[in-house]
Amino acid sequence: MARSRSRVRVKLGIAVAALSCLLLPQVSAAQSLPRLNVERFTMSAQPVSPTIDRAFALTIVLTVRGNVRRIDTVTLPILSQLELRGDERSISHANGESIYRETLTVRAQRTGPIELAPATLDAIDARTGEAEQYSSNALTIVVRGGALQPFATLGSAVGNIVPILERTVLVTGGLLALAGVVALGLLYRRRSPRVEPIEVAPIAVAAPVEEQTRNERLRDAALVLRAEPTRAVVRSVRVAVRSLVGANARETLSDVLERLHDTDRDLMPLLRALERAAFTTDDDLQSAIRTCDAAFAEVLQ
Repeated sequence: MARSRSRVRVKLGIAVAALSCLLLPQVSAAQSLPRLNVERFTMSAQPVSPTIDRAFALTIVLTVRGNVRRIDTVTLPILSQLELRGDERSISHANGESIYRETLTVRAQRTGPIELAPATLDAIDARTGEAEQYSSNALTIVVRGGALQPFATLGSAVGNIVPILERTVLVTGGLLALAGVVALGLLYRRRSPRVEPIEVAPIAVAAPVEEQTRNERLRDAALVLRAEPTRAVVRSVRVAVRSLVGANARETLSDVLERLHDTDRDLMPLLRALERAAFTTDDDLQSAIRTCDAAFAEVLQ
């Protein structure tokens, strides 16, 4: 009987020890958390729309009541889409508050929107005595493409459109000069029948040049939008496509569509898609841009 009771006590001791091993780390971890009265917890970027490959600052600010000298339980968001270049922390005190500030120097290596999850803080709530996890705001930054934004990418639309326009001007000027020569030749022929007529190349070559100009401009605009799918680029591309049909950014879409010539009616789906993407909500923006890509492909097929 004594042996049986002894065995029960041994088994009970083992169970208590095992349970203690499970509970003690949690109790120890909770006891190590700071006791804080959190007032504000924010995350921001400066500038809010940084440039690709240029360093900018992410700042996390935590304000708590009382005189707190150290806070070590702030967890940063995952920065997998950014290159971390530096990290500075400080705590200042004013008006009965302690202000924890952490500034991250980062750099983006791609354009477009980058979404950052909130920073978090583990602490004991000084008002309730319970362990809590606090979160800052989430943050979305939009990385621009450089000094020539939005047409600053390799093979940019502006870089390609300008030579096209130059070629168009030269061709038009040449045709006008050629027409002047023809007119002078005809006038001289009437005065002197013995003069041989001037042979002139057909002027019909102007039509293929105009068609090529439109397609090249559309192709460049599609390339830029695909490389930088942002609202700023959408609005610039919208202006560029409207200019092909003689419209400007201030006209309503209905007015633009009503005055389209038969040769430009294939642009109607594209004009509608760009109008949606230029003014839709942020949640719908990427879907709207994909519709623009499909409309460009339909026109350029």
